[in-house]
Amino acid sequence: MSGYVVGWLHDVKGNDFIEPGASMVATAKEVGLFLTALHNGSLLNKKEQSIYAGLYSFEHTGLLPGYQSLARYYADIDVVIIQFTNTSGGKAWSFSEIMHKRLVRI
Repeated sequence: MSGYVVGWLHDVKGNDFIEPGASMVATAKEVGLFLTALHNGSLLNKKEQSIYAGLYSFEHTGLLPGYQSLARYYADIDVVIIQFTNTSGGKAWSFSEIMHKRLVRI
């Protein structure tokens, strides 16, 4: 996915964002595979997985200027939902959260 923001001429995908620690470029499929592997035990052994599950939720969020990514694993329905949203202008962030909740209900 590429990101852009109104008033900025360049694709922000290539920017080197160093806060909070780095940036990552991944496809929706790659993010889905990662979250699935994190949950089903094929990425971490049982001990590592129990430590991880006690500290973090099975999700990923990301934000760049004009762009938001949201990926969450829902154990109760055994599904990963991945959403990439352009957040330029208006109430895009709020609408993105509303849209994600609707996708979960579907």
